[in-house]
This record gives sequence, C-alpha cells and structure tokens, in this order.
Amino acid sequence: MVGSIVAWSERRAWLLVLLCLLLTAGAGAFTARHLGMDTDTANMISPDLSWRKDLAHFNSLFPQNTGLLVVMIDGKTPDAAEDAAAALFAKIQSRPDLFATARRADGGPFFEKYGLLFLPTDQVQKISDAVIQAQPFIGSLTQDPSLRGLFDVLSLAMEGVIQKAASIEKLEKPLAAISATLSDALSGNRQAMSWQTLLLNRPVEPRDLRRLILTQPNRDFAALKPGAAATDFVRSAIKDLGLTPDTGVTVRLTGPVALNDDEFATVAEGMGWALAISTVLVLLWLFMALRSAKLILATFITLIVGLILTFAFATIAVGKLNLISVAFAVMFIGLSIDFGIQFGVRYGQEKREGGLTGALIRTGQSMARPLTLAAIAIAVGFAAFIPTDYRGVSELGIIATAGMAITLILNLTLLPALLALMKPGILGGEMGFAWGRAADAWLIRHRKMLLAGWGIMAVIGLALSPQLQFDFHPLHLKDPKVESMAAILDLMKDPIRSPYAIEIVVPDVAAADALKEKLSKLREVYAVISASSFVPKDQEDKLAILQDLQLLMGVTLEPVSVRPAPTVDEIRASLKNCAAKLREALPSSDKAQQLARLLDQAAAADPAIYPELQRMLVDGLMPRIKMLASALTAEEVTLDTLPDEIKSQWVAADGEMRLTVMPKGDSNDSAVLTNFVNAVRSVAPEATGPAVQIYESGRAVTKAFQMASLTAVIAIAVLLFAILRRPRDVAYVLLPLIMTALGTIIVCVAFGLKLDFANIIALPLLLGIGVAFDIYFVVNWRRGIEHPLSTSTARAVLFSALTTGSSFGSLALSSHPGTARMGMLLLISLTMLLVVIFAFMPVLMGQPPKAAQK
Repeated sequence: MVGSIVAWSERRAWLLVLLCLLLTAGAGAFTARHLGMDTDTANMISPDLSWRKDLAHFNSLFPQNTGLLVVMIDGKTPDAAEDAAAALFAKIQSRPDLFATARRADGGPFFEKYGLLFLPTDQVQKISDAVIQAQPFIGSLTQDPSLRGLFDVLSLAMEGVIQKAASIEKLEKPLAAISATLSDALSGNRQAMSWQTLLLNRPVEPRDLRRLILTQPNRDFAALKPGAAATDFVRSAIKDLGLTPDTGVTVRLTGPVALNDDEFATVAEGMGWALAISTVLVLLWLFMALRSAKLILATFITLIVGLILTFAFATIAVGKLNLISVAFAVMFIGLSIDFGIQFGVRYGQEKREGGLTGALIRTGQSMARPLTLAAIAIAVGFAAFIPTDYRGVSELGIIATAGMAITLILNLTLLPALLALMKPGILGGEMGFAWGRAADAWLIRHRKMLLAGWGIMAVIGLALSPQLQFDFHPLHLKDPKVESMAAILDLMKDPIRSPYAIEIVVPDVAAADALKEKLSKLREVYAVISASSFVPKDQEDKLAILQDLQLLMGVTLEPVSVRPAPTVDEIRASLKNCAAKLREALPSSDKAQQLARLLDQAAAADPAIYPELQRMLVDGLMPRIKMLASALTAEEVTLDTLPDEIKSQWVAADGEMRLTVMPKGDSNDSAVLTNFVNAVRSVAPEATGPAVQIYESGRAVTKAFQMASLTAVIAIAVLLFAILRRPRDVAYVLLPLIMTALGTIIVCVAFGLKLDFANIIALPLLLGIGVAFDIYFVVNWRRGIEHPLSTSTARAVLFSALTTGSSFGSLALSSHPGTARMGMLLLISLTMLLVVIFAFMPVLMGQPPKAAQK
C-alpha cells in the first residue's frame, strides 16, 4: 500500500506539490489569524483539583492578591523611599486603564496616622522627647520652609550657644547632616537630607528604607508579555520623576507579572552564537547523512509544511498554545527530521544498489513498516498524555499525536514528490558504516560480558531513581541577573515579605485567633498575619504620649502664616550670616568650621544651584511634618474601626477572616517550602496560597508525567504486541528505552541535575525518538539483517540523533537556567539513547533469524 502511495506521489508530483503549497498557505493564513497564546501559567493545571478549588475560593474572597506587579522602592534614607513611593503611587493611581487596583503595602494614610502605635511604648516616648526638643527648630521652619528659614534658625541656635543658652551636644547631629548634604550638593551629588532621621531620633532599620506598591495591571494574555503596557508606564513614570540612584532612590519591578514577562525576554538572551553554531552543525550532520543538498532541501520543505499544518490543527483543536504545549514544535522538528533522514538515507541506498528507476517505490516499500509502526507507536505514546490533570501536557499530547500522523503522511507523499522533481544526486558510495561489521562482531563475541555490564548499570539506575528529584520552585528556572529576579531574591531576605506565604480562610474572629495561636507555635512558621495584626498593642499608654505631644506641638505643626519665598539676595545673606555665627560660636569645632566654609562657597556660587539646595536640604521637611501632624491625631484602633483599604484585605464581605502564614528560613529553598507546607497543613488542611500552589503544582506535574509515561509504555507495548505478535520482539523495543531512562537517571543524579517544569519536556521527546530508533533496528533484525551497525538504518539513526541533539542541545548554552537545564537533559538523554542503540541493542538481540519474517 505504501509503495502504491509513493508511486502515485511520484507520478503526480507537480499536482501534489501544488496542492500542498495551497494547503500550507491556507493553513498558515488561518493560523496567523486565529491561533492565540495563553501565557497565564495558572491555566496549565486542571481547575478541578481540590487545591485549585481552594485557591479559587480564596481568590474570589480576596481578588486583590492575584496577578500582582510589585513596585519595589529602595531609598538611601527613609525620606527618599517614602517620597518616591508617594509620587510614583500617585502616578499609578492616575491610570485606571492600565491598573485595575493599586495599594501601598507598607505606607499610605493608615500607616501615616497609626504607624507610631505599632512601635514599643518606650520608643514612642523617646520620639516624643526628641520632637519636643526640636520644637523651636520645627516651628521656625514650618513658618519659613526655605534655605533662608533653615540657615536663619541655625544662626539663631548658634546665638544661643554664644549666649550659653543652648547645648552644642544637641546640635552636633543636625550640623553634621547639613554639612554632609551641602558638601554633596556642591560636589554635584543629589542625595537629599533625611529629616525623619533627625526629627524622630530613632535608628534606621532596613525596612524603613524600602517601600512596596502592589498593583494589578490589566494584562493582555494574547501577548507574549501580558503586562508590558503597565510596566512600560511605570518605567516611564520613574524616569519622569527622576527616581534614580543618584537621587538616593532605586526602583525595581518584580512580582508574578514582571517575572513572567521577563521570562520571555531572557530565554533568548545570549542565544545568537548558540543558534549560529546549532545551524551549522545541523546542516553538517544532514549533509553527512544525506550527502545531497537537494535531499536536504526536500527534507526541510517537508518539515516546514508539516509544522505549519500541525500549527493549523492546534488552532482548531485547542485554540491557544500555552507555555508547555508550544513545545510540540520542538518534538515535531526532531521527529520529522528523523523520518526524513530515514527515508532519504534509504533512498540513497536504493538508488545506489538498484538505479534511479523504481528507487522511490522500493524506498517506500522498504520504509513502510518501520516508519508506520514508529509513527503509530509514538502517537499512542503521546496520546497517553491527554487524560492528565496537567493541562499543558494534555494539550501537548493532543497536538503531538496529530503531528505524528501529519509527518508520516507527508514523508510518504510530499517528500517522494519533491525527490521525483529534484532528482537529487547522492555523493559517495555505501550508505552504511564500513566499521559496523567489525563492531557487530566484537559485540556478539563479548555478548555475555556486555549483558552483565548493562545489567549492573540497570541495577544502579533503579537504585538511584528515588534520588532523582523534581525541583518545583519556579524561581529556580529564572535568570537571577534579571531585574525582577534580583529584586524578589532581595525581597525574600526579609521573611515577612516573602512572596511564598500560605493563606487560610476561617469563619470568624474567634476561629482566626485560635488558629493563629496554633500556627505561631510551629517551628517552620516565622509569623502569622491577620486583621488583628493591624490593631496595635498597649494603645492606651501610647495614645496618652501622643495626646500630650499634640497639646505641645499642635500650633507649631500648623502655622497660621508662611513667609513668602526668599530672593537670591536673602538666601545669600542668610548663608553668610550663618557661616559667621558658626565661626563665632564654635571656633574649635572642625565640623562647624567645615560647614562655615561650605556656606561661604554656597553664597558665592551661581544662584542656579539654590533650587537644588532647596530640594536637598529643605523640601523633605514638610512631608515629615505632615506625617507627624497626622500621627498626633491617632485614635484607638479596633477591628471595627480599621479603614476599608486595610479591612478589605483581611476580612471578606461575608465575614470570613484571612490569615497569612510566613515561612521561616530561606523560602528560595524547595526543601524549606516543602516542610513549611506540610507543617501548616498538619494544623490547617485547607491551607492555600502561593506556597501551596507551587508545591502542589510540582506534585501534579510529577504525577502527570509518571502516569502518562507508564500509560504510554503499556499502550506502546500492547500495540507492538498486536503488530509484532512476539513478546520477545516487544521486549527488544522497550528494554532499550528503559535502559536509556535508567542511564539518564544515573547521569542526572551523579551531576545533581534535577527535573523541573522546563526540562521534563525532554521526556516525551525521548519517548518518541527512542521508540522510533528501537523499532527501526528491531524491524531490520526481524528481516534477518546480521550486521545492524553497518546498515543505512544505523547511519540514519546516528545522524538523526546528532541533528536533533545539535538543534535542541544548543539550548544548554543559554544563560537562562531553565532553558539551559532543558537543553542539558535533552543532550544527556539523546547521548544515552545513542549509546544504548549502538552498544546495547545488538548485544540484546544477538544473531537475527536466518530468514526475514514476513
């Protein structure tokens, strides 16, 4: 039948090529218009799983926690961080078309008003004392918030020192800060002075220097970078606001949206040379295998047509490709090239042995059984992936199954038609390997010893297989040098800000408090946050301190009038006067004398520098005064009085309460997260959230591949038995596949290579190509061919593997960790497959039957 199909294709070559051209053009146009891309990784796993339902329930109650783009602002001072965050937040709020929601995670009106209540009582008292001591200073500056006001009040302080009415010790800190900032300004640096540090007399903690803005951008999942519009706007706003390191501010974007978008930008990074090397190697191997440029061209045309038709099928069958199902292109290329090389090498052999006439028909007849059997077996294997809960792999199975049918049909129709038209010449003589006979003879002579060696390797592989780990942590697939990754790794150093928390929903406050107490006792838990976490402790004592401070400072913080902005001459006069007072009051103080010299320089400088001096020395004061005034109006906080922007994050509309559990230890460590999830679930089985999501995703993927692989092997075995009808022949196909898997396990465990969401895609490719290669050799063995390594089949298998390995092994050169590990596993598995094919299969099968089996 195949011979007749090939004969018809040869006779109607022009018609067939024209029909394929029209079909391909139509399929390409249809695909371009209708095929979508779903880059939402949450859609790759079945929503019917119990943990997915728990997550969906949580997200329905608290939808503001999904699809976050996190803006992380780091300042050299608390003032710089807060002012930058406030300015950027205002910009983001002005674009509701780009951002569905935006909120300050650690700032905003609530924390401005009630932030001091979360400090220990003794710290509140200390801050109150510092503010009272600075009252005269604050009062003067609030009435004249300018360079004139700053240096006039400093001159007044020096007059107090001269009159012995003021202590120099209390002025040392502000003098040092003003001197350092003025020196920076005159040197061209732009770091503003921190008034918060001066006024509150409180040590700066790392958390004071960082602010977070949590946004939910409106994403376009049809695009490769769904959050591009929002991130582009934020970066533009950062530039417009001048939020740069030289002004003491660094802004970075991270969170799920930025991480996923950056993934596509980094996968191809550094792949230019790898692609060039890969292309050269592929062409070299193809030429060495086929020894004809026309034969290579015909193979490539068949490949491209098949790929476009398979894309069209994917458009009809699934509508959108996801980040896993798109890998069908990788497998299709590898298998299509293999089929093309098998057909082409055999064609060269038939043409050399029997002449041009009838060579295509003889090739079709000769390749009918191995190609058809291989295609059916591989399709059955891929079909086993369809019923899994891992939707990405399920859709991959659908597309790849159809792809095998398409590539088989094209390699038995279009490829012969192209060869009939091109009439390629084949360079060289024998298509097999001259060294193959000697190698076969050596393997047969040492068969028992070699079988024992392979048996030992199999035992080692089985023993090591439990040590092959699956790394479910998504961050380990990403490039740590990319901004979003560097930012989130930095963020995770603070356990309270780890993105891999666990979320729990309970019916009411009593249940929340009871569960919070239990969870807090777990050694794997760093903290448990709930709505009650936003109700400060010891409020009565702290409010009393703030109320007393309000009585003393109320008028000072809200002046009746403010002086008009000073002229240049007034600023110069104030600078000179302050310098003179410093020299008079503190003649023996090096710091004071240095400041005096800097003031003289500023007075003599171009007045164009004064606006920058105003920004660096004075402008940061009024926001701090405003925050202090707001803090002095604080009232008692209860769960009922929490503002809606806080309460809605922790209390659902139906009264259910949210608890967020933070992990102790390095949440970038998969083992830490595993222990964390299991510990929390021992207390709260209904726990959900990011930590549970990535843990369960890993389990779902592992289970999907385990079940699919087992089902595929069983299905292939049943199919082969139905066709070959000999258990021994079926074993000859499957045992090399198992041996390849065990050898790959040994190498992976030895070198610490773990399976992950990316490189696990190598398993279906290994299954497909491995089954094909094994079938080619078994069919030859059944035909009575005594020297398998000397045949054209061996040549085709070798160069098919080399071509596929060069094509996709180049991924190992990527700077992207996930891509590199995928390429590495592909190389390891293909190398092991070749070793098994050439060094194990001849030993396993031994001498073939004396006559070919019909």
